[in-house]
Amino acid sequence: MTKSANRETVNSKQKFMLYIAYSLLLIVPLLYWFTLAHTPVLGDPTEYTFVAHVLGVAHPPGYAFMTLVSKLFQTVIPLGTIAWRTHLVALTAGTVGVLCVFGIVKSVAPNYLEGRGRLILAALAALTVAVGANYWQHSIHANPHIITAAFIAFDLFVLTKWYVTGGRLQGASGGQFASQNRWLYAFCLSAGLGVTHHPLTVFVLPACVVFILVVHPRILLQWKTLLTGTLFVALGMVVWAYFPLRATALEGTQFPSDMNTWEGFLNIILALRLRENLDNFNKFGAADQWDRLRVFISLLRVQYVWPVSLLSLVGIGWMARQKQRRPLLLLYALAFVCIYAFVMNTVQDVMAYLLSLFLIVGVFAGFGMLAVREALASSSFPSNRFGHGMVQESMLLAALLILPLWNIVQNLPAISLRNYSEGSEYVAAVREQFAGKGEGAALLNQWEVMTPLWYARDVEGEWFDEADVRPIWVSSTSPWLDLVFQNLPAGPVYLNRFERSIFDAGFRLRPRGDLWQVVEPGDETIPPELTRVNLVGEGIELVGYHLDNPHSNGFYALPQDKLTLTLAMRVQEATDAIFMPVLVIDELEIAFTTDSHLLSNQWLPNEVIVEQFTFTIPPIRSGYRGGQARVKLHNLTTDTDSGIDTVVGEVTYGDLLFSGARVANLLANFRQRVGLAGATVRQGWDVRRDVWGNDDPLHVKNGETVHIGLNWRVLAKPEESYTVFVHLIDAANRPIIDSLDYTPLGGASPSHLWIPKWLPGQKLYDPYQMHIADIPPGEYYIEVGLYEQFTNRRLMIYDANGNANSDRIILGKVVVEP
Repeated sequence: MTKSANRETVNSKQKFMLYIAYSLLLIVPLLYWFTLAHTPVLGDPTEYTFVAHVLGVAHPPGYAFMTLVSKLFQTVIPLGTIAWRTHLVALTAGTVGVLCVFGIVKSVAPNYLEGRGRLILAALAALTVAVGANYWQHSIHANPHIITAAFIAFDLFVLTKWYVTGGRLQGASGGQFASQNRWLYAFCLSAGLGVTHHPLTVFVLPACVVFILVVHPRILLQWKTLLTGTLFVALGMVVWAYFPLRATALEGTQFPSDMNTWEGFLNIILALRLRENLDNFNKFGAADQWDRLRVFISLLRVQYVWPVSLLSLVGIGWMARQKQRRPLLLLYALAFVCIYAFVMNTVQDVMAYLLSLFLIVGVFAGFGMLAVREALASSSFPSNRFGHGMVQESMLLAALLILPLWNIVQNLPAISLRNYSEGSEYVAAVREQFAGKGEGAALLNQWEVMTPLWYARDVEGEWFDEADVRPIWVSSTSPWLDLVFQNLPAGPVYLNRFERSIFDAGFRLRPRGDLWQVVEPGDETIPPELTRVNLVGEGIELVGYHLDNPHSNGFYALPQDKLTLTLAMRVQEATDAIFMPVLVIDELEIAFTTDSHLLSNQWLPNEVIVEQFTFTIPPIRSGYRGGQARVKLHNLTTDTDSGIDTVVGEVTYGDLLFSGARVANLLANFRQRVGLAGATVRQGWDVRRDVWGNDDPLHVKNGETVHIGLNWRVLAKPEESYTVFVHLIDAANRPIIDSLDYTPLGGASPSHLWIPKWLPGQKLYDPYQMHIADIPPGEYYIEVGLYEQFTNRRLMIYDANGNANSDRIILGKVVVEP
């Protein structure tokens, strides 16, 4: 074969590799486009949307860069809703971050791999990052954190290009850097822009500065370069001028108007009024760092399948082997350490802050792919036998492609927000509840659901007639109870959720559709939406009921559906007995617990008490299709039935979502949403696993620490944020230590934050430390469970037969010795 023919063959192969690489990269925006949210997402994402639309100011640090970019997208893009156009900003930022990963891996790859899949390996690394669960979730709805990750990725990319194009990978001297300063200036501009967006971008800067000084220390003598770089930083920071320039125009609005003063400006950009979010920075000490590392590893397993993490370790070793690559390893590793030290020792929204760390791990995994390919390229036997390694190269690329494809197949159905509609549904529910009824009600809303109401007002130009309802935002300065006292004398007060502080203050909370009405004690009316009955039992009456219909096209329930049973009850005279309902559906029995309910021994005579009880349909054996739903009222005090036994509806089960085998070996199945797959309790070298009997208690002494590790398995997307409780109780169920109530993983991984964050199939390790101090000697027990973050209502536990009668699991006995 002639040289020209060989050259044409090589060029054809390189073009083929180029097409494959670009095709892999094209998957990223297409995948994000397909799963992108179309409607307002509850909470902060909707805030960023309407703030940009009216050119207001978001909560500190203000997000000036994101606000202006979002306004640009909303103005320039002619299609779709304002919400959808704002979600496109996240799609774009996620794609930019992925392209930076591609650029980093491609730049570091040895030149001789150009014709041997260099581009494809870089594209595979980028695709692997793109389809990681956390990165994917943040790329399909409006949020600032994916933009932060894109800034950090861009900083690392341009510094990599500055180093590589300066010839240092080939051993060139530092003198060649002068001609490549455009990359350095791009970094300076990015650093300035990034700080106007979010302070987290600052945490990567020490690593960048150290890297620059290590590879080019003479830059300190090049005043023109330093001055030009400083000017580019200042140019990026010009975006901050938006705050003072906009301040006067925002007078009389809900946004701050003092940003044209130093105090107001610093309050925004430094988030001085939100410093309590950093109170947890010193919460974790040196003794906690091993647990924090295990938490990070657990979250890394959620982001990537385990071979990706293994490849990242290989990539680190590969970078360390060659002297010329070590400065780049220093850059990436130091950036990782700086961000990790801050993020893993805070609590607020940690999963969002972890995006850049996961991205860096993906970069290392890309280097690991290069290392494997380089090892194959140096192998002479396969190369001679199979023609320059074509077979082994194809097999390697196919094997590596499995990694992102596995994540796509596993996460696509659960991660998509294409059909998300919770925000718009809440606005519609409020309109249906109040429009045209002239009730003059006050509707108190937490932040998450107030934002879509503001979106309706500021973006769609639709608000509510005050003669019908006045939506009011509940904040730290206007808490729930204060607003109830302020508004109840003027008319009805409704809440968007069950609020424990109002319940504890003595008010009655009545479920009314999707809302809760605040009622003073003694009210004898029956809500009109309930089916009225007059059933008299031994000591109690049932006067109304309603079994919620989860689907509009007929009453059937899928396993994991959250259903609600509403009962209106009363007693004719004060009683000491505690009555609770038992729901029976054919062979299933669900005995509701007393948690977060107004118990009958607190009812007033003839007062109508309306209580809501939630439950889910468990995985049922094949062929089981439900039956009549009957309610009995049980007297817990005497362990007898009241005599009331009535049919409240018919429940037909739909197709099973997962088999009973998937939950068969769990220690506890919480509402078909989360399973406790295992538990480890340790004091020193004494270890207990899962549930242990009373005959083998764990012995501890005051001053010692009990280490508890919980292994969660996600069964279905959580419908709200859960709090884990780990308590030490005595034999009378009295709490002795009840301070270990946290968002899962020490605050690092909320189950639900604006959208479901936990996805079916994920497994997470959750550590706790229980310090034993000043506890009288005796026998105690460790109880574990979950409750809803806002309502404090515990999640019920279902047994293997689908019955529910508990809301906690007792791990075992602990003996505190003198």
